[in-house]
Formats: sequence, structure tokens, C-alpha cells
Amino acid sequence: MFNGKINSMINIGKYQTCVCKGRSIPDKLCDGEFTFEEKGKKVTLEPKAGEEALAVVIDGCVCADNDTKCDGMFLYRRSNKRWIILVELKGTDLEHAFEQLAYTKIHRPEYKEIHKLFSEENRHFLTEKLFIVSNRIIHKVEHKKLENRHKIRVSHILHSVATTPIPNLRNFL
Repeated sequence: MFNGKINSMINIGKYQTCVCKGRSIPDKLCDGEFTFEEKGKKVTLEPKAGEEALAVVIDGCVCADNDTKCDGMFLYRRSNKRWIILVELKGTDLEHAFEQLAYTKIHRPEYKEIHKLFSEENRHFLTEKLFIVSNRIIHKVEHKKLENRHKIRVSHILHSVATTPIPNLRNFL
């Protein structure tokens, strides 16, 4: 397994203190260097050798106010491709999860600042992805209605409960 030592090459400016370093460091959302966990829902993005990734806590760190925001983001780079991935870990209220992702992506200046820093680094192609990790599954029609209502595209709603393997976002890129 890759040890993550080269991840420090990704610069996110003043938000570097919000990068997961280990379990509960800098925030209880961190379940290790590349994993988020909240109320039994988990998601990871495990880089392989030669790749770089950061797990960044948004709720309570990058954005410490009471306005709407999603839980976290992953920044991921392999060869000349980059991804910025917003993540919301949610029980069953998927309407609120879509709202949180949309507000973060569209209205949050902190997200825009990190996006700009990450996209300007070597000017590589950058893909944005949004994911919800939930213990609720919805039909495609309802998923599409929520996307249209909030004017975003959510790549996947991943199912996560204690008895299932932790979804690795790398497999969905």
C-alpha cells in the first residue's frame, strides 16, 4: 500500500491545516490520512505509487461558520490529470446532501480558492466530481430530479454501512 509521503506537494495555501493527517487529526471527520468517517459512513481515496491525494475537512475547518457546506473534499492527481471531489456523508436526508454539495460548489469562496490553487498548479486538466455516501439508495429518477433542482451533477450515491467495504473513490474516477 502507498504510504502517502508525496501528498505534501499539493498546495492548498492557508487551508493546509485542514488536511487529514491521521485518525481525528485535525478533525473527527478524519479516519486516517485518506478516509472520512461520520456516524458509521465511510469513504476513502487511496492513492497508488506515483499518485498524490489529500483529504481536506470542509465542515468545521475550511469553512468554520454556520452557513451550508459539505463534509469534505479530496484532491487527487495522477499523471497529468487532477480531480477535485466534494463529499457529503449523510444518513437518509439526501435532499439536504444535494443542497450542501451545491452550496459548497457554487457559493463557497473557500472552495473556489482551493479550486483555483489546485487548477493553477502546472495548469493540468481538472475534473470536478461530487459524491454522497449514505445508507439510503434512491432510484435514478429521484436522483436526476435532485440534480436538476440543485443544478449539480452527483456522480454517485455510494452505499455505506458498517458491514460493507469502505467505498474507494479512486474506483469511480
